[in-house]
Formats: sequence, C-alpha cells, structure tokens
Amino acid sequence: MRRTHLMWVVAIVALSAALWYPRRYGPLDLRYDAGVYYILGTSLAEGRGYRILSEPGAIEAIQYPPGLPALAAVHQWVLGTHDADTVAHALRITFAGLFLLLGLGVYFLTCRYLAPPWAFAAAALTLMQGHTVFLSDLFFADLPYALATVLFFLIVPRALPSREARPYAPLRRIGAAALAVVSYLIRTAGVALFVAWVGESILRLRLGQAARRAVVALIPLIAWQAYTSHVKHSAEYQHPAYTYQRAGYQFYNVSYLDNLVYLDPFAPERGYVDAAELIRRVGANLEQMPLGVGEAVSVEHLWWTEQIKHSGLSTTAQRALTVAVTFAVVLITLLVLGGLVVLAWRGEWLIPLYVAGSIMLICITPWPGQFSRYLMPLAPFLALGLVTSLAGLWKIGAGKSRLAMQLAVGALLLVIVTQQAREAGEFLNKRRRHVTYHLPNGELQGYRLFFYDRFWQRQDQALDWLGQTAPKSSIVATSTPHWFYVHTGIRAVMPPFELDPVKAQRLLDSVPVDYLVVDHLEFVNVGQRYTIPVVTKYPDRWRMVYTTGDSGSTVYQRVKTEPVSGR
Repeated sequence: MRRTHLMWVVAIVALSAALWYPRRYGPLDLRYDAGVYYILGTSLAEGRGYRILSEPGAIEAIQYPPGLPALAAVHQWVLGTHDADTVAHALRITFAGLFLLLGLGVYFLTCRYLAPPWAFAAAALTLMQGHTVFLSDLFFADLPYALATVLFFLIVPRALPSREARPYAPLRRIGAAALAVVSYLIRTAGVALFVAWVGESILRLRLGQAARRAVVALIPLIAWQAYTSHVKHSAEYQHPAYTYQRAGYQFYNVSYLDNLVYLDPFAPERGYVDAAELIRRVGANLEQMPLGVGEAVSVEHLWWTEQIKHSGLSTTAQRALTVAVTFAVVLITLLVLGGLVVLAWRGEWLIPLYVAGSIMLICITPWPGQFSRYLMPLAPFLALGLVTSLAGLWKIGAGKSRLAMQLAVGALLLVIVTQQAREAGEFLNKRRRHVTYHLPNGELQGYRLFFYDRFWQRQDQALDWLGQTAPKSSIVATSTPHWFYVHTGIRAVMPPFELDPVKAQRLLDSVPVDYLVVDHLEFVNVGQRYTIPVVTKYPDRWRMVYTTGDSGSTVYQRVKTEPVSGR
C-alpha cells in the first residue's frame, strides 16, 4: 500500500473506532425487523428450514431473502448457542468490522475516480451520517447490503479498464457476479443492482455480455420466486394456524407485494392502491427526494431546524435560516446529481444507473417515514457524486476566482462534516438509553440502545413480567412479537389490524391469544388503534393483570369464555 493511502486508511480506522468505541458493549439491537432476521437464523441453525419460529405453526418465511439470517445462523453455529444476548454480542463485534470495511470500501472505490483526499471525504461523509451510525447498531440488512454493493462496484471491471487491470478482468467479473447475487440475497432491493448491471451492457450494445449477466441475475431471482410460490401454494399457507396469519397487513408473514398493495399497510382499513394511486404515490415520494438525497450525505433537515429552533434567535431570523437550510440541502442534492451526471458523461454508467433504479424502487413503497433508512445503503454512491462535483468545482477558474471557489467548497464541506459530527455526538450521548441484560452466569450487564425511550422501557418491563409469569405454552399478542420471543421463547403474534372490535376479538379467538399487550410505542402505533377498542368492548373477556402505569404498557389476560361468533 502506498504511503499516501496508508495515511488515509489510518484516518478511516480512527474515525470508525471513534464512532464505535462508545457502543462497544452489549448485544446488537434485535428490535423491529432484527428480531425476525435472528429468529430465521435460529431456524436455519437448528436445521428446521426457513421458518418464523415465533409464529404458531412455525410458518415458512417469504418476505426476506435468507442472506442476513444466514449470518445469524453462522454465529450461532460457531458459538454453539442460540442465546440471543450471547450471539448478539458477537454480532455487535461483526457489525463493527462491517462498519470499518464500509469506510475502507468507499475510500478505495472513490480512489478509482478521484484523488485520495476526496476519497477520504466520501468515506467520512458516509460513516458520519446519522443513519449509518444508527443502522449499524441494529441487526438490519442495510449495513451488510451497503458493504456488498460497494465491494461489487469496487471490483467490477470499469467501462474503460486500465492496462494493469486487464489480466485480472475474468476474476473481477466472477467476483462481481458473486457479490451481485449476495447483495440480492441480503436485500430484495438488490434487484436494482441486477437491472443496472444488465442495463449497462444493453446500453453499450454488448448483447452477449448482457445475456450472461441476465443469466446470473435470473438464477437467484427465479430461485427465490420459485420458493415463495411453492410456499404460497402449500397446504400450510392455504390453511394457516389462525385466521389472519397470512393477512396482507401481517407484513412479516407475507411477501412485499402482498403488503405494498395497501394504501397504507399500517392502516389497512384505508383500502388498496390502484394504478392512479400508485402514480400519485410515486409522484409524492419523488417530491421528497430533493431533501432526502441531500440528507443522506449530510444531516436530516429536521436536525437543522431543531438547532435553529433552540438558537434563541428571533422568529424572523429563524424563518430565514430555515429557508437557507432548505436551500442548502437541495443544493447538496443538486451537487450529488451533478457528480453522478459527470460520471455518466465520462462513460461510467453503472453507478448512476444503480442509484436511479434504487430511488425509483424506493418511490414505489408506501413508507415515506422509512426513506432515510432506505437511502442509507446509497450513501456511499451519493457521497461519490457529491465529492465528484466538489472536486470539479475546486479546479474552476483562475487566480482570485479560483481561490474564492475553493473557499466556498471548503466551507460547504466543513459545515456538513461539523454538523454530522454534532449529530453523531448527540446520537451517541443523548439518544441512547440504558438497558440491562443477563449474562449466561446470571450477572446483569448494562449497555445502551438508540431511541430506547420511555415507551420502550415500559414495554420491556411488561414483556419481562409476562415472560416470567406466562406459561411457556401461552400465545401473546403484541406489536413486538419477535423481540418478545427472542428473549422468552414464548410464541407471539401481531394483533389483527381491525378497527371493528367484534371482528378483532373473533380473530384473536382464532389464534387463540392468551395475553394481549396494549402499548404506546410510536413506530407502528397498533397498540392504541387496534387493541384498546377490543379490551374496551369486551371487559368481561380481558382481565388486566399488569400495568406499568404512566401511559406505559398494559397486559391483559384472556378470560376463558365462548368465542365471539360471526355477525
């Protein structure tokens, strides 16, 4: 490694260590989707197939490809245990390594196009972005997927390869094909990588190459679709363990397509999307991208506005600054797009095609609140676009005009990095709350989780009580079923998303649910909308057995009575 690269590599290692040292303790976060990934990994490790073990009947999973669960399975095999706290601690170490590799990958990828200082800037912008930090603390697919795609673009032969790279082109093509498949197996969004990879060959009129790439892409695509089709046509799927187990709004139990057909999957009562609504959805989502793309390589617009709100300035000054911040974020987006256009103009079409395809894929989804998460794996390539524009602007002009441009470019980079550092500091110091878990020897160990607010604390108190009280044969309805199962081994389901309490009660009877947890979590908000009407309508069927009080979580036990009949 050349001395110049060595200096910047050491700087990236130091930056990664600084961002990970405060969160080196404890298990990796297994809340939200992470619990599903972990349970599927346990199923693979136990040789039980690809099944959601927390569900009655341990149903076969069809939403997520098996790449990330396989990583959990490998850790369980190596450690010889399924204990979530033990395995998730090892996963935390693994994710710290992936985080470092992402930074190094972005650096060396950008070095293919720009000088090392700009490559370091792209790596720093990627690693210090708030959602990169946050999502690297969760057992989510986003960080491994981002790394796999960066490695793909790092080794895929360029459109105009250098003379030194030509002898290794066959090996690079094989490696790129393997990484494209791995990317898809980690996240379904990897289909955008396949489309860009094949599309580039078609645009260059290399039809033989396009055919070979299409064959590579179709193998995992057809295999996964064949598997999901087999599951959907199976007797188990057609006759589920309980009535609403495979309802479209049960997003962990069905395919993405089954869930995407709703106007709002978290409020299925609003109905289904049609062609006109789909066009409106895509249009509305595209309107968010001028801010979303800029935020993905800087900080969230909300972060800027919160700082302004607490600045103590006058209302007029705050409004003026808010407008200026909005303009700045949009300007960053324009610089990102300008850099991607420059790459395309130079004949480097693959990365711009991948970014465009990924953004269009994001715009089809009905979850605008998740866009910052979905854009995180694109941050390395958006950062490449940004520094490509800034590097070009750095060379514009001569004399004083050039110096003025360089000062402007330096000032913009300084502001972005400074705000990212402040946001990362707040994430690490103020947005992580204390949690405790038991070591295998029974000793309590403390650590911290991001966004572990009062409602999450109360939910865990209720679930801990339930785990110690409920018989192992019980079935619990909660908005956090996988998190509960991972730590207790007690089967758990999502409550039915039904506003009609009569229908909801009848569906709960079909499980049958023994305990119902009413929570006040904000990320899904099903605890209040769909469960409170049930316990209010049927106080004789649900007996409150535990409550944390202060708007926390409440546990209701089912009173053994005759099921509610149909209307």
